[in-house]
Amino acid sequence: MLLDRDVELDLAATALRSGRGALVLVSGPLGVGKSALLDGIGALAAAQGALHLRVSAAPMERDFCLGAARQLLEPALRDASPETLARWTAGDARDVLDAGGPGGAGPSQAALDGLTALLENMARDQPILMLVDELQWADPATLRWLRQLSGRTSGLPVLLVCAVREGDTLTGEPAVQEVIAQATHTLRPGNLGVAETGELIRRYYGEAPDEAFTAACHRVTGGNPLFLSCLLADAAPRGRQPTADQAEAVAALRPASLQHRLLPRLGMQSEQVRRVARAVAVLGDDTNPELLSRLAEVDAAERDEALRRLTDLGLTTGMQRPRFVRALVRSAVVEGIPPEERTAMHALAAESLHRAGRPPEHVAKHLMALTTPTYPWAAEVLRAAACAAQRRAAPELAANYLRQALMGSSPDNDRAELLIDLATAERSFAPYAAVRHIAQAVLLCDGPVQRAQAVVRLAPSAFSSTLLPVHELLQETADALGPGDRLQGADRELALRLEARIRQSALSDPEQLADSVARLVGLGGAPRTDTVAERELLAPLISAATFSNALPAHEVALLANRVLDREPALPAHVHTTMPMVVASLVAADSVERLGAWLDAVQENAVGRQTRVEQALIGTEQALVSLARGRLARAKEQALAAFELGGEKHEEVFTVSSMTLATCAILTGDHQLADRLLAVKYRAEDDPYVWSGLAMLKGQSAARKGDLDGALGWFLDAGRRLEQCGWLNPALLPWASAAAFLHLYLGEHQEARKLSALEVERARAWGAPGPLGRALRVYSHMVDGPGSIEVLREAVDVLHLSANRFELCQALLDLGERLGPADARGRTALRQAYAEAVVCGTQWLGQRAEELLAEAPPDPQATRGQLTPSERKVAQLAASGLTNQVIADELNITCRAVEKHLTNCYRKMSIPGRGHLSTALGELDRQSDSSGAAAPY
Repeated sequence: MLLDRDVELDLAATALRSGRGALVLVSGPLGVGKSALLDGIGALAAAQGALHLRVSAAPMERDFCLGAARQLLEPALRDASPETLARWTAGDARDVLDAGGPGGAGPSQAALDGLTALLENMARDQPILMLVDELQWADPATLRWLRQLSGRTSGLPVLLVCAVREGDTLTGEPAVQEVIAQATHTLRPGNLGVAETGELIRRYYGEAPDEAFTAACHRVTGGNPLFLSCLLADAAPRGRQPTADQAEAVAALRPASLQHRLLPRLGMQSEQVRRVARAVAVLGDDTNPELLSRLAEVDAAERDEALRRLTDLGLTTGMQRPRFVRALVRSAVVEGIPPEERTAMHALAAESLHRAGRPPEHVAKHLMALTTPTYPWAAEVLRAAACAAQRRAAPELAANYLRQALMGSSPDNDRAELLIDLATAERSFAPYAAVRHIAQAVLLCDGPVQRAQAVVRLAPSAFSSTLLPVHELLQETADALGPGDRLQGADRELALRLEARIRQSALSDPEQLADSVARLVGLGGAPRTDTVAERELLAPLISAATFSNALPAHEVALLANRVLDREPALPAHVHTTMPMVVASLVAADSVERLGAWLDAVQENAVGRQTRVEQALIGTEQALVSLARGRLARAKEQALAAFELGGEKHEEVFTVSSMTLATCAILTGDHQLADRLLAVKYRAEDDPYVWSGLAMLKGQSAARKGDLDGALGWFLDAGRRLEQCGWLNPALLPWASAAAFLHLYLGEHQEARKLSALEVERARAWGAPGPLGRALRVYSHMVDGPGSIEVLREAVDVLHLSANRFELCQALLDLGERLGPADARGRTALRQAYAEAVVCGTQWLGQRAEELLAEAPPDPQATRGQLTPSERKVAQLAASGLTNQVIADELNITCRAVEKHLTNCYRKMSIPGRGHLSTALGELDRQSDSSGAAAPY
């Protein structure tokens, strides 16, 4: 059964049923399915009582006089009985079998009349369906006979259906056109739609295809049946259904089967058509008439005629800027060009485009096809093309251009600059290769300034994972340039940027850490942030103060926000020291301005970011979500970054993994923890990575009942951090985890001592989130009334924090400690439930509900009055609307909706939105009984 050919088949069926002679022409470009339509016409029910005669003409048989006619008729004559044969060959048809043969002056008119008489005799027995495929290739004698026959069959039940290919050189021949002119109907089958493409794929593989794969196949082939069948032949073997993952790869396929089908068809065209087709394929989107003529070595008239032929064939489109209709067709033509000829054409195209002043990337595409570009201007053009690719966030393409430029460069300063540019591109997808190329460039640089310009291109995110001696390279370059306080202008900027990277690479050295803190203090309370270099230097200095716990959180946050206020919100910040400012603000529990800045980065990054930049920005946003206590959102963001970066991008993989590790620990997601532990990290020796993995291993051991082993991992994590001088509990709460295990093991003194140490350090740091967490943990180490006092302090401190998750835990602990029978305990539990809803931590909300269910009835309790805004929000929430829908309807923020609902829960003494409807009804009844109007 044909696909999407109902109109054409209906017309053919009508002609068959009419019982009158007719000539139906099936016309169309290459691959549209003309032969398949002839098959469909032959299979029609209306054709079942007819005698089927079919021939497919071939170019090599055009010299055989009446060859196509004999192939059309002889099978039926051979199968006829003697009686039937005698009846068919009676009269003028007597000598028809002797007509034709190779060469000669052609058949006589008597011979053609005899063939027509034969067909008339045959038609007296039964209707005849004659199918002639590839009419344009039929021999001239057969074409004469078909033209004559088409004018004499009107009274006979003979349907002649001829398929002709548009654009073929022979289609324009007078003999073919004379037959075409006699057609009573013309069928022009078109390409398949998306649904029909999916059906064809289903028939090919035997099961329904994936929608993404179907869409990709239709997009690549345009629904052309020939192109589609060739694509399917190479996409996956029959019987093996392609997956959705293969949809992206479809566009890159260069089906060999299409090349085998297409090139012979092109080979039958004239030499000019073939040359123009090759030139269009080589030029791609750079085609223009003059360049096309030069490359194909044809004049304007020959070029235009060839383009008309190719357009009629359905292969190209347009005359002024011709191009192949599908990329896979162009690929097939390009692959069919002999290598030496293809190289020469690319060289000529590159030279012509360069002389014409075309954009560098247009020229570079042709230079990329050369083994070694020998033009003196090639390196300059390729470098300019790389810059253009970088601006549109295509670093891998930029790197390809630069590698090609390096192929023809010599070991001088130009080569050093190419290596530097290559490293700049590679830091977005191959950071270790970037470090290697910078190291190579330094050896070729002329003087300390150029070496410094090379080294500051290094992305600090790759320092901890590369095996190359980055710190030594940085230090040697800085020593050669000199200290920044003795330099001016651009040289000073270079020196500061070098210092920034040196200090970041040495953060795990306690002496260097202390020196960086002293350097920060020496800059005063309002250090300059005007230049990129000044901001880049402040980032690791602020981090040093954060890691070492040397300055209080409010001072660190003030400095970090000063940097943030002057730093442009661009995705390229991830290749500098700026991510350290992000980490310091998260540790300082100061994320309001940071969140807005990252939102601006994300907005500015649309269409301008690479996968690495997108993943690193996503990780930073996940850190902010963690600092706000939005665990579900943080895990979603970190997991997206983890999957986006993949193991190929090690620095992204590592950073996102550690953020995910925090999510796994806080949410108790054992499956995620095991997945992270199964990964081999190149930066495993980095103190933070090592300690983070140790925490995961400790959690895993505790889950399996190995408490001693788990305690060992937690303590090892702490020792590793303290060896580096990293004393801030905001980095990794290893002491809390170890204290709990000491407590479970009955080692109360060790537990209290370790927890008290974390409280002491958290007080010194002063950020409300880490301090509140440390106090909550410490409350478990204290017996008697003192425990409740510590918890109250934790709750008071956490009310000042952005971290609602930590506040929820502290409220839940306080409510559980006081008990649901205590009014203060019930209030704490209700607040804990409200915060759990905000944080999306269902397990904490469920625990609060369980405890509240145990609370005794409180007849003295009165429900507070709601404000009009709170009442409206509560009514909408009770009706089942989500917070976002409520926010949109009332034109307020989601945060405002959350605050209104939290107040409603507190005032009406309910655990959550599931109780809103009942509580609102009771509130209305109270208002009615008191005679007061309900507040609206």
